[in-house]
Amino acid sequence: MAESILLGHAPRPTDGTQLAKRIRTVVIAAEPAGIACTSRIDAELDGADISRLHLDLTDFMLAGEHDRDRARLEPQGASVTWEDAELRDLRVQANPMHISGAEVTLDATLTDVPFTWIETDHGELAVELARPSAEHPLHGHATVSVPKEQLGKAVLGLAESALLDHGITVSKLVLDVQAIGSHELTVTVDAKLRKGLLGASVHGSANAAIDELMGVTLSNIQLDSGNPLVAAMLGAVRGRITKYEGRRIDLASELPEGISVADVQVHVTDDVTIEARLV
Repeated sequence: MAESILLGHAPRPTDGTQLAKRIRTVVIAAEPAGIACTSRIDAELDGADISRLHLDLTDFMLAGEHDRDRARLEPQGASVTWEDAELRDLRVQANPMHISGAEVTLDATLTDVPFTWIETDHGELAVELARPSAEHPLHGHATVSVPKEQLGKAVLGLAESALLDHGITVSKLVLDVQAIGSHELTVTVDAKLRKGLLGASVHGSANAAIDELMGVTLSNIQLDSGNPLVAAMLGAVRGRITKYEGRRIDLASELPEGISVADVQVHVTDDVTIEARLV
């Protein structure tokens, strides 16, 4: 039940105040121990449906992968009952929240999100968001902004779990983004990686032209390492990567079913800001 979120004991709450209190326990479990929860949560219920859920996560601090209180985030029992419902209006704001030391500003809205109330054989209550589909696509918009010098920290914090699943640890990740005109970026990566006994620094760079339909055209792709063994391995990878030189990659077509993005814009000043609309 890794995709389910624990919301205390069954049965489900019957009013928005009760639901807000239960969501607050999830927020606290996702922060490091001893951090005072300052998030503001406002919820309204309409029967099984959540008619409105607004989260202000300003000053929220995301705990590291090993610091999150899994016992209060994920149910332990097996599902025994299910009740389908809908989250009609979800808004999440943070000005900012903290991810791996990076200050991430967020303003996101989603509408008509299907989910399921679940009760387990341990008497637990959980919710599970339904996967988007052609019949139930996601609708909304999102704006995410990170100070440019903190971009590597934010990306590493969000990717930490996936990297650990592959046995990879990252002690350093520096991303630099420079704007070239209104629709093209230069991205530079400087990382220190370890997998098992093998550790190495990796350096990479590329130009990326981005259009409003999430098409990306890469050019000037460079990838290297200070470790001769890793550099030799990257040589084989580089050959596969360079085949994308000058080709438009349709990222929108790679999105899961039910997620369609339009009006993608990237702005680079002292911050890197991404704006997108889900249609």
